[in-house]
Amino acid sequence: MPLAFTRRELMLASACWASILRAHAHTLDAQPQGGIGLEHFDPATAGEIEAIAAQIIPDDDTAGAVGAGVIYFIDRSLSGYDQDKREIYSKGLAAAQAKRAELFPGSTGIAALSPAQQIALLKAIEETEFFRTVRLHTVLGFFGHPMYGGNRNEAGWKLIGIQASMSYQPPFGFYDVDIVQGNRK
Repeated sequence: MPLAFTRRELMLASACWASILRAHAHTLDAQPQGGIGLEHFDPATAGEIEAIAAQIIPDDDTAGAVGAGVIYFIDRSLSGYDQDKREIYSKGLAAAQAKRAELFPGSTGIAALSPAQQIALLKAIEETEFFRTVRLHTVLGFFGHPMYGGNRNEAGWKLIGIQASMSYQPPFGFYDVDIVQGNRK
């Protein structure tokens, strides 16, 4: 039995997917030969951004942002589809460093702070566009396809139970019972 969707449902779905597809529209040709390397960030800046991402999705019993290589997704994003976010990162990181120096005088960088200090810093900047952008990129890099630079060894997928496949079926559940039975509301 074919499923019938209203125009409104199709528009809502396409609006959500457009954002996701834009985030994953990198080309395979953008991947450097011999593996993934940094394209936009210098190693010091990458370390600071990675320290922030590590507190957003920490490594514990499973890989987090560091273990999944999220920094490479973020770096490639800023070199590709999200070049317009470079200024948010540069100005935002400078502001975060100023806040770090204010909160923790004598500290040398975000990556050098203790985990508790990093969390205190992130709480102080959590309402900024910079933090929201890093958080979005961290989540996209953690759960996106590994060919885009993040989700190393499919760490994000394993965490939520997705197995790599050539095609995917929607996870039907109690919320789909009306559709499957033809009782669309």
